[in-house]
Amino acid sequence: MAISVNAVYRTVLSIMNKEGRGYLTPDQFNKIGAQVQLDLLEKSFFDYNRAMNRKKSFVVNDEYGDLPRNIKEKIDILSKEATLSISNGSSTLPVDLYRIINITSGSRTINLQEVKKSELSYINASKLTKPSLDYPVYYLESLSANTSNQETAATSTIDTNIKFLPTTLTSAQIDYVKIPQEPKWSFTRTANNAYEFQPASAYNFELHQSEQVNLVIKILAHAGVIVKDPTLIQMAGNEENKKIQLEITR
Repeated sequence: MAISVNAVYRTVLSIMNKEGRGYLTPDQFNKIGAQVQLDLLEKSFFDYNRAMNRKKSFVVNDEYGDLPRNIKEKIDILSKEATLSISNGSSTLPVDLYRIINITSGSRTINLQEVKKSELSYINASKLTKPSLDYPVYYLESLSANTSNQETAATSTIDTNIKFLPTTLTSAQIDYVKIPQEPKWSFTRTANNAYEFQPASAYNFELHQSEQVNLVIKILAHAGVIVKDPTLIQMAGNEENKKIQLEITR
């Protein structure tokens, strides 16, 4: 379930007002919110990998044994599946891909191993490691993308193509985490120039409900407001949710 962009924005404004720390326009909020959403998603990946490593090392107490599963629930909100059509060993990754989870072929019974392009000559040199329909592999092909501006000129690489071996593969299934939709507190201006929320054109945060307090804290931090007691966020959020429900029922 998504997190209400309206509830988050109103909670942020409420706390900023109580702290006497100015105002955050909808455009500023949307920009900060998009970055914080990605930061929290990346943190979930980091926390999950760390929890799994600790579990494998038997350093996790029984009390925290479900930690990897709980973190994975945050990631699974953005999980998707797709079929890749392969031609001459090449296919295109989904445009909304954030991170690959798994790639399979043959009615999802064979897991493909990811390799580096630089390893191909070594892999193909031996009959034991040479890719086959029973042991297929894939690698990502990076393309150059110009990200230059007036002051600097930089070139980055993005993975858009995926290569398969053997080249006789015709399709594969990909499980992946998608790029979250950027949040948007949509609005119109009233006669007195105030911002009025427009839910029909708004986009909520695509994060697990348990991230709402962290979301507010990090947005406030970007705005220069440091909240040491998370319960204040929870209380302010509850107050705003009650106000929103009253407005809906009027």
